[in-house]
Amino acid sequence: MEEIVRRLNAEYGFNLSEEEIKLIAQQAEEAHRLFRPLYEVDLTDVMPMMKVDRRKGKE
Repeated sequence: MEEIVRRLNAEYGFNLSEEEIKLIAQQAEEAHRLFRPLYEVDLTDVMPMMKVDRRKGKE
């Protein structure tokens, strides 16, 4: 994960320190572990609870 953060740092010119890169990588790994069960949920046949009418308010 640190290598990904380093690449983004170089690409976008964030000028992050090594300590900041390690902290961001650690937080990203924690978030990935936290949300992993959500990525595994199959919602293929589940209808949404609410439908958004995009036409409303464009009158």
